[in-house]
Amino acid sequence: MHGLSLFLQFALCLVLVSVCTLSVQLACLAWVRVFRRAPALKLADTDDAALPHVLVQLPVCNEGPLAVRVAEAAALLDWPRDRLTIQILDDGDSADHDALAEAVRAVVPADVDLQILRRGNRKGFKAGNLAFGLSHSTAPFVAVLDADFVPPADFLRRTVPALLADTGLAFVQARWGHANRTANWLTRVQGVLLDSHFAVEQEARFRAGMPMSFNGSAGVWNRIAIEQGGGWSGDTLTEDLDLSMRCMMAGWRGAMVPDLVVPGELPQTAAAWRAQQARWTKGHAQVARKLLPTIWSSAMPVWKKTAMTLQMCQFAFYMLAFASAAISLTLMYMGVVYLAGVAILGLVVTLLGLSCSLFYLWLGQRMLERHNEPRLIPSLLLAVVFPSGLILANTRATYDAFFSTHMDFNRTIRVGETYKGRWRGTPELVAGLLLPVFALAEQPIGAPFFFFAVAGLVSIGVMGVAGSPKPVRQQIPSGE
Repeated sequence: MHGLSLFLQFALCLVLVSVCTLSVQLACLAWVRVFRRAPALKLADTDDAALPHVLVQLPVCNEGPLAVRVAEAAALLDWPRDRLTIQILDDGDSADHDALAEAVRAVVPADVDLQILRRGNRKGFKAGNLAFGLSHSTAPFVAVLDADFVPPADFLRRTVPALLADTGLAFVQARWGHANRTANWLTRVQGVLLDSHFAVEQEARFRAGMPMSFNGSAGVWNRIAIEQGGGWSGDTLTEDLDLSMRCMMAGWRGAMVPDLVVPGELPQTAAAWRAQQARWTKGHAQVARKLLPTIWSSAMPVWKKTAMTLQMCQFAFYMLAFASAAISLTLMYMGVVYLAGVAILGLVVTLLGLSCSLFYLWLGQRMLERHNEPRLIPSLLLAVVFPSGLILANTRATYDAFFSTHMDFNRTIRVGETYKGRWRGTPELVAGLLLPVFALAEQPIGAPFFFFAVAGLVSIGVMGVAGSPKPVRQQIPSGE
């Protein structure tokens, strides 16, 4: 057999084994979630007179009414007024600052300690904004809420006591809810994906005592942990993962309050979701590039190094999927007949990945008692299909993370806003239509293996070409 074909098949095996590792990780987390009991989260029994000062940071950037809404919700938090400070950290256009300040002051009671800060530049993006806010307060505990979240009144009452009872906790994370979950099929899919992330993945890490990351919003930090972890850093696009992993390396732990739900809003268009996921993927890759050498040269136990590596390297799925498709198409073009072992490995990895993904997604709905809801089956199937349509964008994001120094933090597009980028779905649609044509022309027997990639690319491409649907802003239900 030609040397090049042997090399490509060997490379394909390495890619498939890597994909299998990520699939097995999901299965292991699901197993932990099902069979391991949640540790009792201790809560300090402290009367109001002894409660600590809490700083609530609201980083905003041209958020409009959302910034006003989250400020109003923060002002309603059940916490002694003399020990509560709310910061509006405005990174938006200077022309809108005065109007924002006026609108916020109109909804926040006069007895609330409100700071409206504007630093005048976007250095370090959200991380720089949070660090700037910290320099204006000495509060020992810091809550972070993005503009599209609305915390319940008891948010601090159910998080801060855990930090008081356990001084080894760096942060306490609440579960994200989804105010506009039923707006369209894309938001339904995102809801399923995020449900599994919180109810299975994050919960399993918490139950097993594994390192876990802060999710960027709806959580409260111990300020000492922020400082000992090195503070907020703007050299990656996922400052939450970066700081969390640095704190885990320093011996700190994270905790979940799974039944505390803080509702937020999901991107309602393919353009917004694609841009958000590309930013998250690039950020994870940047954190891996930054921290993995330090992690593996440290004296931490191997299990902890492995757990942190797998958590940071989940971005690799898209790059691996792209590499697998590229190698397979090249072998098809060469007319190569796969070695029996390679063909079997490809079939096993495909079936394992599909079954692990579907079970992981279903388990997330089961744990949140949504397994009997209507439209569950199509939502689960689309939750496998739609992410496949991000292969091109997220592979590009991964490449940029390792081979480009360009940093561009574009926050997630909110409901009612329009995408101003040049993407309109064409790359995904073209790739999705050409891929099966090529596969059928070269080796028809291999075409079914590209089903999910094709379906995902075409779906995302069509949504991008069709443009933004009419925006839907739904009321936030009290329990979600």
